[in-house]
Amino acid sequence: MKSKSIGFINIVALIKDKTMPSPCSPGSGRFTILLIEDDRVVIDMLQRAAKICFPEADYVSITTFEEAVLYLFSLEGKGPQLILVDVFFSGLQTGLDFLKLLKTDPQGKFIPVIVLSANDNEQQVKQAYREGAASYFVKPFSFEEWKVFMTNLRLFWFQTATLPLTYFERRVSILRE
Repeated sequence: MKSKSIGFINIVALIKDKTMPSPCSPGSGRFTILLIEDDRVVIDMLQRAAKICFPEADYVSITTFEEAVLYLFSLEGKGPQLILVDVFFSGLQTGLDFLKLLKTDPQGKFIPVIVLSANDNEQQVKQAYREGAASYFVKPFSFEEWKVFMTNLRLFWFQTATLPLTYFERRVSILRE
């Protein structure tokens, strides 16, 4: 199997066998959020809170750096309007590595990224903003706190902010040789 280096990892040319989730179609009135998080409890709580507090949102959940890169390079058409990324997840790469890679992408650099972490380590906060994060949040722990987080997320990013539309061209072919 041949692979080509992309940013921080080598992606093996098995992509044609993978079916990556796609964001909703343009003009659907939905708000697509890419969630990169490996903790199933956090994913479940966030999605349950979102159903109540941000029903217009569709979530594409990805659990690893590699899947996130595959998703980004497999996109064709409208991309996500917002990305929520955990600082740490399984594997060698971090959420901050993904953020750095995303901000080098001609379309990806326009997508706001919210970095989530279990703590407010000053070095991580500074690095997140240095790499281009739109904001940094310490993850809520209770379901009620997740509902408040999702309500505020909806109020700002869906109802208040004006975001650019990002359209991607499928680049999977550049991953094969």
